[in-house]
Amino acid sequence: MKKFTIMAAVAAAALMTVPAVAHAEWYAGAAYSQYSVEDADLGGATGRLGYRMNPNFAIEGEGTVGVDDDQGVELNHAVGAYAVGILPIGSSGFEAHGRVGYQTVEVDTPLGDVDDDGLAYGVGVGWNATSSIGIRADYTRMEGDLDTDAISLGASFNF
Repeated sequence: MKKFTIMAAVAAAALMTVPAVAHAEWYAGAAYSQYSVEDADLGGATGRLGYRMNPNFAIEGEGTVGVDDDQGVELNHAVGAYAVGILPIGSSGFEAHGRVGYQTVEVDTPLGDVDDDGLAYGVGVGWNATSSIGIRADYTRMEGDLDTDAISLGASFNF
């Protein structure tokens, strides 16, 4: 948890020192995430908040709470902070992205709670239907003791 606190402080400091640029915008999202943790498949509701500094770079944080368990294993929560590289694809509103950061996951098992954290990275695609509303799909892998994979699909809102 101490590592996550440090990462969150660094991300907050970066947000405060970023100068205003023409393409800067905040975005938020809501998604359903399917986690694969060891042999368990767990579902979660994910919220995301990010700041797009220019057309090709953003920083974001996300949090997930468990909504679907598997054979007595339940996702309590997952929290992450990421740097995101973005590649717009043509003028149709499509874009691809890659992200890298830090994530922590807490899973409740019949033997007790298991906390894990580590490097997280992934890729995804998005489509902006309008200048304010889009959809986004992501794959994220966390390298920790549990080696967690997550796939998410949801809506994004630019403001």
